[in-house]
Amino acid sequence: MKKNAGFTIIEIVVVLIVMSIIVAFAIGRGRVTSADLKVQTEVLKSQLRHAQARAMNDNMPWGIQTNSIGGSYWLFRYDTTTTTLTTIRLPGENANTVDLAAEGMSMTAGTYSFDDRGIPYYALYSGTPPGARITENRTVTLSKGSDNYAITITKNTGFIE
Repeated sequence: MKKNAGFTIIEIVVVLIVMSIIVAFAIGRGRVTSADLKVQTEVLKSQLRHAQARAMNDNMPWGIQTNSIGGSYWLFRYDTTTTTLTTIRLPGENANTVDLAAEGMSMTAGTYSFDDRGIPYYALYSGTPPGARITENRTVTLSKGSDNYAITITKNTGFIE
């Protein structure tokens, strides 16, 4: 009697195919998280630019404000004559507030506003808009897990990159 020991070539090939499918799925899932964060960073850049354009057209400060932990943000208009802050729905959003925490993301907390010439201002979360004119470039960081993306608001010009 002949004793058969070991695996056949077909068994080895099947195991390698199953392992490659599992690895491909795991790698693909890891990239989705980073892609979602990158997309949200680009969305926030366009929303900051939108606030800047509205401020330049309205002669009132407009900006983006976050809650104290940076889990959500919203667009606002600050009426300097009545000192009232009005929350306005961002273009393409379903609610006045964008909730980053629901997606497992957060951003640097604060108030990022612009005057009628598009010059950027900044205030801590508890500050009153428009805040103080920034004297150095300001970085807004979006985070999800260990991934981070930064948006830079340039002093004096308000260029957003």
